[in-house]
Formats: sequence, structure tokens, C-alpha cells
Amino acid sequence: MKKILKLTFALLVVSVASSCTGDTEVAPYKPVFFSQSFESVEAGSGSVEIPINVEGWINYNALGLRNWCCKVANNNNYAEFSSFYSNNPSTSDDNDQVWLITPKIDFTTTTNETLLFKTQSKFSNGAEFKVLISTDFDGTTAGIATATWTALNPILPTVDNVFVDSGFIDLSDQAFQSSNVYIAFRYTGSKPGNKTTTFQLDGIKIFENK
Repeated sequence: MKKILKLTFALLVVSVASSCTGDTEVAPYKPVFFSQSFESVEAGSGSVEIPINVEGWINYNALGLRNWCCKVANNNNYAEFSSFYSNNPSTSDDNDQVWLITPKIDFTTTTNETLLFKTQSKFSNGAEFKVLISTDFDGTTAGIATATWTALNPILPTVDNVFVDSGFIDLSDQAFQSSNVYIAFRYTGSKPGNKTTTFQLDGIKIFENK
């Protein structure tokens, strides 16, 4: 009897553990109501950069000239940015603050909203990647600086060359229950400051916790 109980417990642990990794995480949840995998976006590879241009999305560099680009590897598209190739003649420091912002999302018709995505880093040396949320952003590039942005707390890569799940990011806070929700993925780096980490972003999903 003890052996049967131990086996049952072991199988339960394995089941719980397997449900907490990878795309299988979405299974216990309601259908995704917002997603972006960049698969339908024109992509470059290697040194060829094709800026992401998706209807409703904002792709904007507040300090430099280059923007988030779509790249492809192993038949998989993803968003990518690195300050390594930045060379902005209009400034003296060639810094980058690059925003990739979702279209407006309505949270008043959903409950227990949850965000999930994947990131990968390469050549890490100090550039910063942050995920932020706003309910007072006006949807313009000029409004980015004046909007209130709240930093979220995803799991981010601690080693290079491995895509990492962000973990379930709870967006159900009452402060976010608005018809005017925007999620921003922001890269901050500097070519002369040698902060040029490559960040790759993929598999963005927002869904309801049952």
C-alpha cells in the first residue's frame, strides 16, 4: 500500500512540474485573447535587419535610429534588438531606448488576465530589457514619455542562448482593469557604453486564469 501511495505521489509531482514549463502552461487556462509570435512578420537574418511593422503596434527608438527587428532562425520568427550595430550621427553617445508596444487591449471584458512570453539573451554585457504596463498611454510616440508605466516582474534569462519562459505574470490587479491597456517591451543599451546585449522576444500571450 505504501508503495502505491509513493508511486501516486511521484506521478502527481511529475504532472504538476510538467504543467509549469513551456507552452503546456497555457493548457489550464482559458483561450488566449491576445497573442503575437511574429510568424507572419517579414524577417531578416544575420546582419539583415527588417524593422517590425505590425498594424497597431508601436516600434520606436526614443534615443537612436534603429528599432526592434524581426529575425528568423530554425524556421522560427522572433523580435530582436542589440545596440551593437547602433551608430546615430545625430547624438554624441549613440544610446538606444527602444519600445515595442502592443495595440490597445481591453481588460474590462476579461478576468484574471495573465501574460506569458519568452526571451533569450546573447553576448550579455549590460543592456537592459524591461516589460511595462500602462493604462493612461495615448497610443502615440510622443505620449510614451508622459504615460505612467508600471514595471512587471517576469523571469528573464540568466544565461545566454536559451529561450526562457517569463512565468505567469499576473495582470489582474484592479489598477489594470481598463479598456486602455498597453504592454511595452523596452530595450535600453549603448554602443559606446559597451552595453550591447542582444535580446530576443517571442511567444507573447495574454489569457484568462480560470
